[in-house]
Amino acid sequence: MPFKLYTHQDSANGRKVLAISYHLNLEPEIIKVNIYQGEGQKPDYLKINPFGKIPTLIEDHFILWESNAILQYIAEKHGHFKLSSDDSEKRADIARWLFWESSHWQPAISAVLAPAVGHHLLPNLFPQPSENPNWNHPEFKHWATYLNTHLIQHDFLSNNTLTIADFSVAAMMTYFRFAKFPFDKFPALKDWYERIEALDAWKQSESKLWAVV
Repeated sequence: MPFKLYTHQDSANGRKVLAISYHLNLEPEIIKVNIYQGEGQKPDYLKINPFGKIPTLIEDHFILWESNAILQYIAEKHGHFKLSSDDSEKRADIARWLFWESSHWQPAISAVLAPAVGHHLLPNLFPQPSENPNWNHPEFKHWATYLNTHLIQHDFLSNNTLTIADFSVAAMMTYFRFAKFPFDKFPALKDWYERIEALDAWKQSESKLWAVV
């Protein structure tokens, strides 16, 4: 029996679990939950995820939410550590990036993009932003500069090889093309993200909502 993924590609966190599943050639049962249309608040869904968010994974009687935890579970149990590592130090380094993403990177991006992304997802609920995204927001600029500096000397985030850390950190950048992020100011970050965008799994998991032709 394949595991089940309750998710949606319009969400950055929803996309990342789809992308690694595709990259590992897995075939989970995908149940789309459009939280932007209130589907996350339906009683049946709240029974498996009390926060009404996505993604959620179910395998047999095991229920797991939080996107980075799901990345780790899939990579280790179903990916045979292909996007992780069975070495404790290397696995800890990957975990460090997952925690960094949820603690620093994701909140910093949300602070910049929440108005634009919210309006694009739910134009009847969120007004058109009066200003363009402020990419000079101090917290965002601090972390983007740190990431760019790290990537000057590394092709990938952890252990210099593609891991779930890359999928995790790249996920919130799903919105960057749409929001006209100034990639040229962060050349190493630009090169790294283009490597992620070149992956078939990344292309397969892309939402038309955020695609820029």
